[in-house]
Amino acid sequence: MNGKRIGLRSYSVTTATWVRGLLAEEGVDLGSIRWVTFEEPHVAEFRDPPNVERAPADKDMVSMLLAGELDAAIVGEIPKDERIRPVFGDPAAAAEAWRRKHGAIQINHMVVVKQGVPEKTISGIYDLLVKSKAAAGNPEMNPFGIEENRRNLEAAIDSVYRQNMIPRRFTVEELFQ
Repeated sequence: MNGKRIGLRSYSVTTATWVRGLLAEEGVDLGSIRWVTFEEPHVAEFRDPPNVERAPADKDMVSMLLAGELDAAIVGEIPKDERIRPVFGDPAAAAEAWRRKHGAIQINHMVVVKQGVPEKTISGIYDLLVKSKAAAGNPEMNPFGIEENRRNLEAAIDSVYRQNMIPRRFTVEELFQ
């Protein structure tokens, strides 16, 4: 993958950040890749690194991939085209191997409630999340609370730090100030 052109929605998207982390662990030099984005950064203050370029407005990622204008793409769902195949043949197995290696899960979304929200509202949100967790049937992949997520948050902090997306390794406590 070194020296290739890889498409992604936005450089700052969580899924792309985790995929880049996996690639880096496999020895890919992320700085050698020309990242081609199709959306603005998803964090207003974030500035894309110098090796990121914006795709032309009239282009879409899959078309560019099929035309050979991209060597690879980070997509949410693999397009139904026999010419496209995943880099990770079994993404679920790759994610599980990463989880075992790092003792963490790759967080994509979290629900956080700031201080000052009425207790009744917090209780209602919490009850809905408990029901959702039960319906998902995989409680270890849906931990509740800072301590239950500490290792997951530390892994996320480390990943974005190693990708130069934040200036230093923040502590978990700093995230919730």
